[in-house]
Amino acid sequence: MRKKSLQYSTFSYKAGKSFLHLCPAWVKILLLPLVSIALFQLPPLFAAVFFLLQMILAFCLRFTLREQLLDLRPILYYAFMLFFVKLLVFIAQYASGAFPQLGRGFLSYFSGEEETLFMLLRLLCVMQTSSMVFKTSTSLQLREGLEKMELAIRGVFKGRRNSSGRRGSSGRRGSSGGSFVCGDSTSPDSRVPRAPVADVVALFVCFIPQVSKSWQQIKRAWKARGGKTSIRMYMVLLPLLFSVGMKDAYNTARALSVRRPDGQD
Repeated sequence: MRKKSLQYSTFSYKAGKSFLHLCPAWVKILLLPLVSIALFQLPPLFAAVFFLLQMILAFCLRFTLREQLLDLRPILYYAFMLFFVKLLVFIAQYASGAFPQLGRGFLSYFSGEEETLFMLLRLLCVMQTSSMVFKTSTSLQLREGLEKMELAIRGVFKGRRNSSGRRGSSGRRGSSGGSFVCGDSTSPDSRVPRAPVADVVALFVCFIPQVSKSWQQIKRAWKARGGKTSIRMYMVLLPLLFSVGMKDAYNTARALSVRRPDGQD
């Protein structure tokens, strides 16, 4: 169990047979921005109840508390940074004599931070929603979902373009007697529909768990050699993480170039 927890990386897929795992990826991708917008438009009570339901659902899906905290860690770091900055400002004001009493001054200074807390709560809900999408969808499922969405949008615009082209060609046929053929310049092989935007977005989306996985591997290797968590660790490992990321990106680009039809860019 300890070994599995050490190998966990942020936003990584976790196998399962729940209804979220079986839900099509394109549905989850569409719901993500809709839920995020609703969280910032509805009252804070909705965000609090929604976050509680998310925690219960995560436990039902067998996502441990440690895994959830790891995915929520960026928001927790952001909250700590905000509190630390506010604390420094309060200390500076107290030293200048703005607050005669420490306790009352502290309470009065931090009493008007409800909006900040509500914003952090909404961000936690958005991050938890994104985490569930990543944990219940493989990189291939996300890519296929984005492809379906792009091809559907391109099909709508292509249908409109073809309908307008047919109207224009019918007028030209009546005058010249010839026929006009409209070819598809988006794909050299009509049997293999291409979705270049979906490919780029899918690569960017899958880059997040890949970076986290690489960082966990480098960090484990550092600690296995007797290294300790310190500033020196980040100074040594961050350049190494950049090098590993560039190598992974290069290998991915080479793999994509090999798989392109007719070797096209």
